[in-house]
Amino acid sequence: MERKDLSLEEIVALDRVQKSQSIGKEVNRRLRNKGLVTGRYPRIFLAADVSRAVDVSAITQHRAFDKQYYKDLVIKFLRQHRQARPQDFHRLLFDKLSDLYTESQRKAKIRNLLQEMAREGKIINAGGRGKTARWALSDHGNGGV
Repeated sequence: MERKDLSLEEIVALDRVQKSQSIGKEVNRRLRNKGLVTGRYPRIFLAADVSRAVDVSAITQHRAFDKQYYKDLVIKFLRQHRQARPQDFHRLLFDKLSDLYTESQRKAKIRNLLQEMAREGKIINAGGRGKTARWALSDHGNGGV
């Protein structure tokens, strides 16, 4: 309410975003251009400086960590356990991903992360496919951490 450049419609939309209610694409575009919201439509949330005035803990819940953070966790886990199944990575990473992701999006994110690390030569598939796959550190990649 302190900002004089916001219309009543935008203020109401920000309130709706704070309450995790939907807003229109056009209003979302205007709020995004003013730096007031972030995230992928329709799962948007208040930008950090806006939410500071409202609820600091919401920022942390919605914001995902950097991809390298997840890769480092996978490498450290494999160094300790030598091999792991997709379920192990699910338990390791699932609750660390942004709460804006659905369960299927989180699973896809973990699967894509493992595949990306395999393409980079950091990990290898030590056997199996899908849920029965076993992942291990590659010999020449040595994990990179």
